[in-house]
Amino acid sequence: SISAISTNIKVKGGGLYYLISRSLGSEFGGSLGIQLYLAQTIASSFYAIAFARGAGIVLSSLGFPLAEMHIALVSLAIFGLMVFVGANFIIKVQYAIFAAIILSLVSIFLGPQTGDLSTAFFSSTALPFWIAFAMFFPAVTGIDAGVGMSGNLKDPKKSLVRGTFIAIIITMLVYIALAVKFAISASPGELFSNSQIIYQMSYFAPLVLLGILMATSSSALSSLMTAPRCLVAMTEDKILPKFLSFLGKKSEKDAEPRVAITLSLLIGLGVILLGSLELISQVVAMFFLSVYGWINGAAFFEKVSHNPSYRPTFNAPLIISFYGMFASYAVMYLFNPKIMAAVIVIQALLFISLYKTRKSMKIEGVWHGVSFQFLRALLKRIDKSAKSLKNWRPTILAFSTNELNNHPIANLLNWIGSRSSVTKLYFLRKGNFKKDIEENKKPQEDLLRYIKEHKLEIFPRTVITDNYQKTIENLAQAETLGNLPLNTVLLDFNNKMKINELASSMKSLKKNIIIMRNQTGFSNFKRVDVWWSSRKNGNFMILLAYLITHSKQWLEQGAVVKVFYVDDAEEGDGDKKHLENILEQSRMENVELEIVSDKQKNIKEIINSNSTHADLVILGLTEFENKTNKEVIDTITSFTEKLKVSLIVSANDKIDFRVN
Repeated sequence: SISAISTNIKVKGGGLYYLISRSLGSEFGGSLGIQLYLAQTIASSFYAIAFARGAGIVLSSLGFPLAEMHIALVSLAIFGLMVFVGANFIIKVQYAIFAAIILSLVSIFLGPQTGDLSTAFFSSTALPFWIAFAMFFPAVTGIDAGVGMSGNLKDPKKSLVRGTFIAIIITMLVYIALAVKFAISASPGELFSNSQIIYQMSYFAPLVLLGILMATSSSALSSLMTAPRCLVAMTEDKILPKFLSFLGKKSEKDAEPRVAITLSLLIGLGVILLGSLELISQVVAMFFLSVYGWINGAAFFEKVSHNPSYRPTFNAPLIISFYGMFASYAVMYLFNPKIMAAVIVIQALLFISLYKTRKSMKIEGVWHGVSFQFLRALLKRIDKSAKSLKNWRPTILAFSTNELNNHPIANLLNWIGSRSSVTKLYFLRKGNFKKDIEENKKPQEDLLRYIKEHKLEIFPRTVITDNYQKTIENLAQAETLGNLPLNTVLLDFNNKMKINELASSMKSLKKNIIIMRNQTGFSNFKRVDVWWSSRKNGNFMILLAYLITHSKQWLEQGAVVKVFYVDDAEEGDGDKKHLENILEQSRMENVELEIVSDKQKNIKEIINSNSTHADLVILGLTEFENKTNKEVIDTITSFTEKLKVSLIVSANDKIDFRVN
């Protein structure tokens, strides 16, 4: 996974943090980077303590017995000073250390053999696996040492791939060979009880002690080298607060991060002074496992996203990256579920903090690509699904021709669609595309700003057109969700448009049509009136009222839906019973039915006298297409002249609000 990611980007300083952040984004990368920095810094103190145990043997033999803590403090301080000199110096020192470790291994393997390999070796006296794992794992976290020096490599893409694989293969073979050597050179009881057994089974014990001292010092130096570079990379990405930006300062002469080195050294010394390291060591192990899990996760999600920008020269199979991520978290759980949960909470809090404060440079992550692929799969699935009444919902394509109506329509769309629908708003501006394209940017930005500020869940666009009618008809035909046509068109009331022709066109397309007349704007959000006119429109009207009054803004005000039915003895009570049946089965807790019977007034007068104070009125007017445009406009005007905001609805789709 490391090889796949590192061969896909231009690698700079920061090691694993840099690789993760360039795949998962600044917030995710930052939360993991902070964990990685702390883990690497604290690990340096562990290595210093391990060094102190070996050094204590030497000092005691020379007649200078010292407390282990004192040796560890002095040792770590010396390591810090060495790192302070610079990376080039440490690399030269590492060559000498490597030679000493080779001699130590030779001494061990040339030592006497006292037994043979046998499965009986694994007896009941063996340590439980997870206790052994907890002891052994911190010693094999060196994979990030080379990656941590990514900014100092001449060709990181080649060096990281080659170096990582060579290091893993060689160290794995050495560890296996050592396990075999221990098995044939000592009994399980001796290995368990005698901490000096490794010296006794070697050819020349002083070389083994030298190897232990060199190996622990090498690990401590590596941690003190890589941790500051991780910290510097985070400050350069503005992950840390502004007042901590000085931590990223480098020396002008050799670009060494000496401020970050100093902080890392102080943290390491502080950890040694704490004394009790059992809990800290477990947390550090979890931090490392979490980071290792997400470096695999980064490669996995890059592969899943199918982003054209992901073109690594080394291709890691998807299953390997997924397994690496899964295995890391599985080990964390088996290791200690409580500490795992604590680490995940810490990571989540860091992520939320970085996301909300937005201090980072907003490095683009892979998540957009992953979301796109997920959406693509869902759209294909929806396209194959059979259309049903149970799953029906309004998907609305709205058109505004008056800038003053943009905000009311945007709010209305959000109320209808925020929980269960998809809504699109087109603001149609009169003009010539070639001449007015630049002038179109400001209205588009204003609309987007309003939607963002009010957190509205709609998709807006501003379109220049010289013909409202044709643009609406064309977009109504073309707009889809995947391959699923939007089923409803919403228009603001414009007496210059041929509403009768648009209604006829929408009926041909089998789309519901809603015409919004806004006279005063929305204010109280407490009452929606529905005037039942026919079974054809009734279900759709009540559904709209339900969706609107169950949106957050209306719900907070305790909005009520009043359904009016004008009783007409001549038409019988079939429609009334049908309406009562719908409301009974609607499961709406905020609905009231009101039967109106006033033979002294016509329907228009009844509506205007009863709904003047309603915040929104929904009317059902049918057969627009069979009237002249003037008749349609006059009808809408007269029926809504005393209403605040009204929706005139004509349903052309089969809708059943009672469906379970």
